[in-house]
Amino acid sequence: MANIHREIIGTVKSITLSLSKTGKFYASILVDDGIDAPALIHTVSKVTGIDLGLSHFAIESNGKKTANPRYLKRAEKNLKRKQRQLSRKKKGSANRAKARLLVAKCHEKVANARADFQHKLSRTLVDKNHAVIVETLKSANMMKNHKLAKHIADASWHSFVV
Repeated sequence: MANIHREIIGTVKSITLSLSKTGKFYASILVDDGIDAPALIHTVSKVTGIDLGLSHFAIESNGKKTANPRYLKRAEKNLKRKQRQLSRKKKGSANRAKARLLVAKCHEKVANARADFQHKLSRTLVDKNHAVIVETLKSANMMKNHKLAKHIADASWHSFVV
C-alpha cells in the first residue's frame, strides 16, 4: 500500500527507494513534466536578511522574530525513558529489537517535526521575498562548545540554510 501525496504528471525519469530505521519505505520519483523553467527575475525589489540564533530561530531584517521550537528538548524526557529501557534489554533479544524500534520512532518524530518547521519557514520566506540573505555560521566549530552543542544541534541551522 502506498500513500501518494501528489499526482504524478509527466514522464518518470527515475525512482529512488529508501528505508528508514523504523522500517518505512520511501520512494522519490523524478518526473519530467515538459514545462520550461520559469524565467529569472532581473530586478530584485524585496530583500530580507536573516540572523539565526538559539533563543529566536530566525530574526528577519524587518524585526520579525520566529521562536525556536526546540523539538529535541520537548521530546527529551520521553526519549531518555525509552533509551533507558533499551539499555536494559539483552543484546540480540526480540524485546531489544522492539525497544530499538521505539527509540528510532521517537528520533524520527523529532527529525520530521524539525524538517516540517524549517520547510514551512523557508517556503514563506521565499514566497514573500525575491532574495534572502542568511549569515554564514560555522556550526561545526560552534558545536565544540560543550555547553551549547545540544541546543545548536537541536536548532539545526545547517539543514535550514542548505
